[in-house]
Parts: sequence; structure tokens; C-alpha cells
Amino acid sequence: MADYDVIIVGAGISGAIMALELGRQNKRVLVLDAGPVDPNSRKDFQDHLLRSVIKLPECPYPPYDDNPGRQNAPRANSHMLFKWPGYKNPLAKDQIYSFNASSHLTVSPVSQLPFLSTYERVVGGTTWHWLGTCLRLLPNDFRMQSTYGRGIDWPIDYCDLVDDYGRAEYEIGVSANVKEQTYLDLWFPPGYSYPMPPIAPTYSDNQLDKWMAGLQLPWLNNQKPRMNNTPQARNSIFHDGRRACAGNTSCIPMCPIQAKYDATITLQKAVNTNYVTVQAQSVVKKVNVDAATHKVTSVDVVRYDSTAGGTLEYETLAATAFVIAAHAIETPRLLLNSISPATPNGVANSSGQVGQNLMDHIVYLGWGLSNEPVYPNRGPRSSGGIETLRDGPFRKDFAAFRVDVGNEGWGWADGDPNTITNDFIDGTNSSGTNCKGETLCGDALVQMLNDKLTRMVRFCYLVEQLPCRKNRVELSPISKDGLGIPRPQITYGLDDYTFGGLASAAKATSTIFEKCGIQNFTTLREAKPSRPHAGDGYPTAVDPSGVPYNVYGAGHIAGTYRMGSNADESVVNDRLQSHDHPNLFLLGSGVFPTIATGNPTLTIAALTYRASRELLKQV
Repeated sequence: MADYDVIIVGAGISGAIMALELGRQNKRVLVLDAGPVDPNSRKDFQDHLLRSVIKLPECPYPPYDDNPGRQNAPRANSHMLFKWPGYKNPLAKDQIYSFNASSHLTVSPVSQLPFLSTYERVVGGTTWHWLGTCLRLLPNDFRMQSTYGRGIDWPIDYCDLVDDYGRAEYEIGVSANVKEQTYLDLWFPPGYSYPMPPIAPTYSDNQLDKWMAGLQLPWLNNQKPRMNNTPQARNSIFHDGRRACAGNTSCIPMCPIQAKYDATITLQKAVNTNYVTVQAQSVVKKVNVDAATHKVTSVDVVRYDSTAGGTLEYETLAATAFVIAAHAIETPRLLLNSISPATPNGVANSSGQVGQNLMDHIVYLGWGLSNEPVYPNRGPRSSGGIETLRDGPFRKDFAAFRVDVGNEGWGWADGDPNTITNDFIDGTNSSGTNCKGETLCGDALVQMLNDKLTRMVRFCYLVEQLPCRKNRVELSPISKDGLGIPRPQITYGLDDYTFGGLASAAKATSTIFEKCGIQNFTTLREAKPSRPHAGDGYPTAVDPSGVPYNVYGAGHIAGTYRMGSNADESVVNDRLQSHDHPNLFLLGSGVFPTIATGNPTLTIAALTYRASRELLKQV
């Protein structure tokens, strides 16, 4: 008899939802996670956040050691981007070797860019640092090839997922209004309502919507930009035993009162069924397959008691069925590491597609100063965005985007309030706002900062990327982690389609800011004159015509084990079941055939409900 009915690898949102669905049906479930568990109701995590000088998304969470070669469960760090060789750096190739020595995500010699996004390896997964945006994909997002001749079509359509979207919104606890979300052919079943009313729009959102009135963007088929309240996984009222949002503005990385959803909420419900066990600090090193039946039989696990070194225990665990929900980089890493006579190319990889088609939303930032105060930094980090530009016939020619309108001033874009404060104390002009080189103190400094900080506007464009086999995750031939497992090696770059979207985003910034009376301070960050060949923390992508763009990652890692109806061109079917191994299911955004235009988490959750029905037929 197998040790369990189902073993789930990964305790993020998809692993947690699957565990809850199985536990409710009295299935014996073991959830394995490589990272540690929340030690004491987020207090330690919160302390690490408060002590961090730079509030990066991953700063509250372990491991805290910067050497991935010593760590048992290392993960990507966005601070590594500060070590990336600067634009036009003639020593770039040599510095990439240095970069790889300190980065869990190593970079291949032919890569144009480092991979720009990060993820967590902790029980609860990357919901520990997500913003909480819960957008549904648009109907045309599922049919890019048939509608626009780009990418490939999904094997399912919006209508196949609409009921599961509703289930996901209720489990996560999404605050939104149906009427405001019916744009670009989005539709909802008759009588449907979100579990909670929307988070109130900020003063800034309302002002921007008023200022943009009547504006049309000709190159985007005359679409009209307007502000939409963003569906959010944070409580607008007391819900599910948790408090309402108190406007802490620290949604990334974490809400101190857990008004924002994280996967530990669903995971605890699963444990409460008394059929689900969660085992933290347990790294799955290999997936074992029976050569005769092609079924997965067991997983090899290493348990550790310290994130670096410490005591190690080895065990092999068996189950009737298996789920891998370890994110779109760690899942292919595990599958590719599971080589055996039965799986010479790795598990689930007869198509050769495992690790291929790595995608993200490429972020372009635009920022400026409005003519009158908009008062950022009150309420959630973001409560609204421009969603009306996510689709249109222009997608035949260049990438679409959605626009997240920030509520943290220029914090992400320019490191404020530190940058502008230092400018007016020291007489420098790093922010571009102190052209006269003023040096201020006392009341004069306070008045100047009050004037500038209250007028800061930031747009974040999330630009879609097409699937491309050149963008991929492989096993590093050189670098290993503390357990001797090869670290991920990334090859990554942008194509003309995405560059077209970046150019469109830059043009939209200029056009919208001009209409709204916002002075545009968006600038290209290059290496400092004193360090012309050093990394400067602003990876730069250069389009074929030589135009450079500072680019960032949205944290939306997708595409590395995509779904499809053709087993030669995909890894799983439309129920997220491996084409190669009938008792193996792969969850997460790695199954996305295209990145689409919406943040992926809600779709990850909806697809998990779809997969759970198929899995329950087997156990």
C-alpha cells in the first residue's frame, strides 16, 4: 500500500488549493515544501522587513545567506540585479561569471538578460510577497494564434474556466465589483457577485480617471484609457476570520495583519480536514517512474534542520498519485533532474518542452509629478489600474499591456523618498527634481518634500511576452546548491513583439501624462559615470534599432511546462495531467501556453480546481 493517496510538492497557492480539495474528499495527502514554515505568525518575517534598508520583495524571508552554494533551498534574489553588468559594458561576459557565483538563477553565456523576477521557497509560496491582484484573463488571451496570428492557442477557452474563476475568487476572497470588470468582452454568469465589495479607489485613482476623460490612443486602435478598480485578494470588510485592509501600504512584500490573502490560509483549512499533513524543509530531489507502467511511483526527499548545512535525512515516499506545484522554475528543475533509464530526458519530457518557453510580464515604469497633489502612500500599494488597453487588433503587430497605477509614489521607480530627500539635503539631482542644486534643511526641506512627495505618480506597464524556445530553464552544468542539486540556468531575452509593446508603453506614458498635466520624469538608468562598466541595478534591453529600455520583472513566471492537446508540443493536457505519466499532475503558471495580459495567480487557482476533478478520479 502506498504511503499516501497523493503527494503534493509545493505549498504555494496551487498546492494549498489542491490539498484542500483532496482533504475534503478524505484523501490522505502529504504536502512537501522545500522551505521553512512561518515561525510565529509572521512576527520574525515582519522584523526582518523592518530592519531591511531596502524593502525588496523577498527581504523578510529565509534563506538570508547570499551564497546559494551553501543553501539547502536557495531562491532567486532581486538584489542580484544590482550586480548585473551595466549597459554597454565591455567586461559583461566576465562579470556574468561573478554574477552566477552569487545567484541561485544562473545565466547562460548566450543570455541577453538575467531573468528579472523572483519567487519564494517558504510554506505559502510566493503569495508571501505578491501584490494580491486577481484579474481574470480576457477571452482573446486564450486564442492569440487564431485571433491575432501570434503565439499559440490554449486548449481551453474562457467559458471552460468561468465557473472555476468564481470558485477561486471565493476561496481567495477577492474584493471587486462585477460591473466594473465587464470590459473587453469579459463576462460573468447571471447573478454572480464577488465575495466582497471593492476596495475604495484612492484619491489619485479618481483624479487620474477625471484627467484622462476623452483621451484616445490612435496607435492602440483609439482605445480610451480609463481607471478600473483592481480585483484584489485583500479584505474590504471582515471576512474569513480576518480583518479588513487598514491601508498599511506594505502589500509587497507582506500585510502585517493578513488582510491580504496568502496560501497559508487555505493550507490551514486543508490541515483542519485531518487528512492533510504539511512537511516543511523537505526538498524533493528526484521523481521516480516505473518503466513498465510509466507511472510515478515515489519521490526522493532530503529533509534538513537548517537552511545552510545542518543535519540531513533522506527518505523515499510513495503515493498513488503525485502533484508538482513548485513554481515555473523549480518544477522544470526537478523534472529535468529526474533522469533514469525510464526517463532519459527527465520526467514528463518526451516532448522536450520541459523548461522551454519561459515567459514573464516585462515591466516598463513611467513616473512624473502632477500639477496638483494626488496624495500617494495612503491605502494599499495599488487599488486601480488601466485595463482597457489589454486587448485590441494592435496585438497582431506588438504586445499589449495592462497598467498598474502605483500608490507608493516613486518608491519602485526612483527609490523615494530616500533619493529626493538626499538630493535636497546634499544639493544633488539624482531624482531630476533639484535642477537648481538647492541644499535645504529644517522647515524649507519639509515644505519642499511635502510639495514633491504628494504629487508623485507612477505607472507600471506589464507587457506581454510570446513563448519562445530560446527562453528556457536548464540545469546548470557548473553550479549546485547546498544539497548538490544543479541550480537553474536561464537563457532569456526579448523579441520584436515585446519591444513593440515597450515602445507603445513609452508613448502611452508621454501621451497620458501630457493630457493629465503630469511632468514626465521617466529616464533611462545607465551606469554611473564613476563606474561606467559596473552593474548598476537597472538591466537594460536594447531593441533591434538600438533603443535601450530599463526592464524589470513582474514576478509572473510562466510557460515552462505548457498545456496542449498535442503531446509532441506540450507537457500536460487541458486538465494539467502529464501526457507521459497518467498519475502525475503539474500545477502553476508553468502550464500557461501564453503569458496573456492579466496577473496569473487567479488563473493558477482556477486551473487547480479544474485539475482536482481529474485527479479525484484516480484516488
